[in-house]
Amino acid sequence: MMSKRCLHVFNRSIIQSKCNNRLAHCNTLCRPNPSPQLRPFSSLPARIVQFQTASTTSSLPAFLQFARTQLRNATHRDLLRSRYSSPRRPPRRPNWLDSINGNVIFVAVIAINAGVFLLWQGAKSTYQTTRDPTLWIFLRNNFLVNWENITSGRVWTLITSCFSHQDIEHILFNGLSFYFMAPGVMQVLGNSRFLGLYFLGGIASSVTSLVWNRFYKRESNYSSHGASGAILATIAFYACAFPRTRFLIFFVIPCPAWAFLPGILTFDVYRSVTDARTTTDTAGHVGGMLSGISFFLWRVALRR
Repeated sequence: MMSKRCLHVFNRSIIQSKCNNRLAHCNTLCRPNPSPQLRPFSSLPARIVQFQTASTTSSLPAFLQFARTQLRNATHRDLLRSRYSSPRRPPRRPNWLDSINGNVIFVAVIAINAGVFLLWQGAKSTYQTTRDPTLWIFLRNNFLVNWENITSGRVWTLITSCFSHQDIEHILFNGLSFYFMAPGVMQVLGNSRFLGLYFLGGIASSVTSLVWNRFYKRESNYSSHGASGAILATIAFYACAFPRTRFLIFFVIPCPAWAFLPGILTFDVYRSVTDARTTTDTAGHVGGMLSGISFFLWRVALRR
């Protein structure tokens, strides 16, 4: 009887201890955790203390260096910096023109000019020998920019006339200018933008020549052709981008770009206004140079 009573008391104590443990566990879950105790720096390892002290003392100079760098980037802009580095614009997708070797574009422009020049020589020779003006009429209607062609709907002559040369002196001078200037501009802008500048200069030159000779000089039959306007657009852009570059006037006389561009622009404006009797389309030259300057200013505006 005594053993049964002891067993009953033992079981009851076990059940009560389990209940107390569960109650203590519930109180622990319901009670908010106390804030962790932070050990002083003296109790931390020496390396951690040294790292935290160094980072605290160097935070101010690092911040000043960061501020100076950002201030310099905001006030000192590279005018010809690629758009890929601009934080305001997403990277431009590469197109198939930029993936082509630049020498291919360079040789293609020269080859087209040379091909059209040979067509002009063939048209002259054919007309002189057989009196057949078919090729001559085709070239006149498609590779000369004049008021008649534009009003007849042949607006493509605004561009095709930029690849047209009839005289050997004309194509040699423009060819040499293109040979020396085009590679540098193409390296700065890339293939697609270079062609955009080249065609912009050619179109601006053709439009300026048309408007000037039709409404100022009152010459409705005036025709113009040649790559001078497009080439002068590339020269004007390069002179604005690198004003300290030296140009060779007539490939002999050295002249800085900052003086060359205003000088030749003033000279062509003077010859256009004074109506100097010359076969050179000076009004087209002015249009080409102004388009190159405008293209440079537009490129600068994209950086701001």
